Amino acid sequence: MKSIPPLCFASLLLSASVCVSLSAAVTNTDYPPHTFTLPDGYELELVAPPPLVERPMHMYFDEDGSLYVTDSSGDSQKAPLQLSNPSHRILRLVDTDGDGLFDESTVFADKVPFPEGILVYEGDVYVGAPPHIWKFSDTDGDHVSDERTSWFNGGTIEGCGNDMHGPYLGPDGYFYWTKGFYLEQNFVLGDGKLHRSKAAHAFRARPDGTELEVVMTGGMNNPVGLAFGETGERFLSGTFFVHPATHPGQRDGILHAVYGGVYGRKNPAVLSGHPRTGDFLPIMSHLGPSASSGVMMPRNGTSGLRGDLLCADFNLGSVSRHKLSRSGSSFSSEIDVLLQSDQSDYHPTDVIEDADGSILVADTGNWYTMCCPTSSDANEESLGAIYRIRKTGAKRHEDPRGFELDWENPSIAYLSDERPVVVSRAIEALASVEQIDALKAAQARVPALWSLHRIEGAAAREAVRERINNGSPEERSVAIRSAGLWRDPEAVAALSEALRSEDTHIRRIAAMALGRIGDPSSTDALLEAGKGELDPFLKHSITYALFEVGAGESVSESHPLGKQLQSMEEVARSGPNPNVRPDITPADPPEIDPAQVTHQFKRMGELRSHFAKHRGDPERGEKIFADASKLCIVCHRLGDQGVDYGPDLTHIGAIRGKWDILEAIVFPGTSIVRYYEKVDVRTKEGAFSGLIIDETENSMTLAAWPGAEVTIRTEDIIEAKYSSASLMPSFDGILSPEELADLVAYLQKAK
Repeated sequence: MKSIPPLCFASLLLSASVCVSLSAAVTNTDYPPHTFTLPDGYELELVAPPPLVERPMHMYFDEDGSLYVTDSSGDSQKAPLQLSNPSHRILRLVDTDGDGLFDESTVFADKVPFPEGILVYEGDVYVGAPPHIWKFSDTDGDHVSDERTSWFNGGTIEGCGNDMHGPYLGPDGYFYWTKGFYLEQNFVLGDGKLHRSKAAHAFRARPDGTELEVVMTGGMNNPVGLAFGETGERFLSGTFFVHPATHPGQRDGILHAVYGGVYGRKNPAVLSGHPRTGDFLPIMSHLGPSASSGVMMPRNGTSGLRGDLLCADFNLGSVSRHKLSRSGSSFSSEIDVLLQSDQSDYHPTDVIEDADGSILVADTGNWYTMCCPTSSDANEESLGAIYRIRKTGAKRHEDPRGFELDWENPSIAYLSDERPVVVSRAIEALASVEQIDALKAAQARVPALWSLHRIEGAAAREAVRERINNGSPEERSVAIRSAGLWRDPEAVAALSEALRSEDTHIRRIAAMALGRIGDPSSTDALLEAGKGELDPFLKHSITYALFEVGAGESVSESHPLGKQLQSMEEVARSGPNPNVRPDITPADPPEIDPAQVTHQFKRMGELRSHFAKHRGDPERGEKIFADASKLCIVCHRLGDQGVDYGPDLTHIGAIRGKWDILEAIVFPGTSIVRYYEKVDVRTKEGAFSGLIIDETENSMTLAAWPGAEVTIRTEDIIEAKYSSASLMPSFDGILSPEELADLVAYLQKAK
């Protein structure tokens, strides 16, 4: 078997991140051991320390203002093991005196499998814990769940538990959730068709479980969080949207999740058989190895953040802020940092908005070692907390949740309230046939349209149709989305007219709605809209709509979209490519050698003691990195130096602590970067080993070392298997303790 020389830092956990910075003027706040940095004009307070919570992961408020929190036990075994021995819990936190600090914590449910999202809806608590979305009910009103049922079963659970995140409530009233990794799921969709796919997806369904459908598809490893704009635009956070080896400085981030879209990572093994409208749709915000988790869009104007996206970036120890602006029919973002800790054990997992416009951030602590990131320095005794970010001097409403309003007889005026929580509650409360006329006359037309959207029947559909080509772009957007979700056949003419709008956002969602309705009479209007200059998202939506209305085979190749539509039809007919490579078998678990474990623990202690005396010189460390005889620069890139083979280290100091970096250099087998594992491939012609640096539907390219590439036809592959052996040797002995200290000091400065 051809093997790879053990030269590279392939076990350094994470590759480069996009450099984002705090605003020029900043404020520091100390909550030992953390020093937090925020932009001037914002303040931070600790609102739920241990023991109120221990390792908070996800948060959601109920109508009464109680905060429901998934709280980890610290169990970081693989997800299937946790399913058989669930140990996590759901807490209910209450601020009894209204001072903004939680002072009461009770257990709502225990023995919960690995939780990956939480939603409170109509008194019930929904938690994604693969393979299920569980519904927890409190039937006797004692604030303790006494009934749990499976609301949805995806049927798969892989080691990292990436099979399920959510659920999330959209402004359209649907539940959304995501599926990652690459185990095949099989279930029946709401239209009666069988869904069978290994790809990543976002799904949605009505709260009663009906109308289950796929929203988008991807080759990414782990789609995580969903955030929604007020008109229904969706934004998805997650990991491995691109392969860091082929896109240095990129990996995780946020994308604009449009209906029917197909996104990277380039992954033919799972995307074969999924018709695509062209190239992968682009990623909006690249954040490098951020492990982007919870994401949300504030709606309250008091925070100064309304309309931005806020994202909890687990690996970076920060909350990033994404200021959105229109770009064609999609969006672009300007990224900076809202909150940053100086401690490597700070890991934010979720961010949500409170009724007063302040922002809550959950720090889960440093217990997680299940998957990337992995470190023996993680410690389940390192507890987390919940913090509140508030705009300094922000106006505080005496009744932010509208408790004093008459909810037995809700008024249309509630839709115009300055409190978003009141508006959201009013949308649901006013959704009845008796309110249709009042909703049509409401001043706050966007929430009124969302309320009309929730009402069944012809009268509500007609009221919505009236706004498709009348009113503000926001009103029209909601009306068009509603017509598409209801698949309203009477809306075809109005939507075809909307396709001629000068507003590319309106054109994009009008095409989406026409595709969902599926009326062939819209074909000509869609074909006309598909001519000329189109940005990627508008081109996608028009192409996908033509595919959905069944026009693919009848469109001439001379039309700009003709060849792509014919390709989509061919993929739909033939299904997955039979030549796509077999699944790569997971590596065998490494055998644990007690003597090696003892040696590793002892040696790390010795080096820590040495580092206490010899702090390291970054300038000398830079020379070590650049010295080819020391091997670092042979496989890695840092800034404008090095080679794109092993993980990019350009911003490694922002995401890895001193001891994590040292451990990766001295004991590289402790953790291996995902997608930098060696793959052993057995073919009809022989055996090969290397890193996968490229894949197509018909081939796989391995690199045994930088520049030494071999391309293998997938039809020739008999077996492919990851190796648990690191590609990198231990540098303990290759580098002296002083040199190790210098190199670590240099890498720590790489931020």
